[in-house]
Amino acid sequence: MRKFVILHPTGRIGRMVIDKVLADDQFKDVNLTLVTDRPELIQNLASDRVEIIPGKASDLAVIMEATKDCDLVFLAKVDDKKFTRITRNLVKASKENGFDRIVELSLAGLYYEIVGEFGTWVDEWVGSGRFLPAREAGHRLEEAGVNYTLIRMPALTDWPDVKYSLTQRDQEFVGVSVSRVSVADLVLKIMADPNYLAYASVGIAQPETAGYERPVY
Repeated sequence: MRKFVILHPTGRIGRMVIDKVLADDQFKDVNLTLVTDRPELIQNLASDRVEIIPGKASDLAVIMEATKDCDLVFLAKVDDKKFTRITRNLVKASKENGFDRIVELSLAGLYYEIVGEFGTWVDEWVGSGRFLPAREAGHRLEEAGVNYTLIRMPALTDWPDVKYSLTQRDQEFVGVSVSRVSVADLVLKIMADPNYLAYASVGIAQPETAGYERPVY
């Protein structure tokens, strides 16, 4: 059995990923370890395939325990808090516990790759208080030598369609919005094939939102 660890599993993208892993036959050999400081919200998921560890992802001891013998870790939120403790913990745990696949959600605009009016708006809307630590978290992953994927997201929508295009780190970001189910789909593709998007930072957006100056919902 493979072991995947999901941090922040109570968020909407995290729940979409969990539900699909538990229901899809391609993941029938996967057990999940879910780390949350709100275990009461997902207690119904506990089973022989799902272990719930109460605690914060910013707590190194919790991360060290959760990631023992794991194959992949998915951080289902943006590490945009000062000192980027979650990413620090994951890098340290990867070296000590021997796992080598980390997937993290991040922010569109991380590399100033959004041009024009929308890029200016994103800088003001997100603000340096979130961008600075998110950039630090990305830099830590890139420099750690671990197999990482950063998924840079614009505004999130509840559109039901799985429809998206990807841009690489050195490409201009295209689009202003993306559905949560599309982000979850990309994460699941990586889980199904950990070699997919290895050592990469990708932007994700729905292509029909290209050219707008503000998010569309």
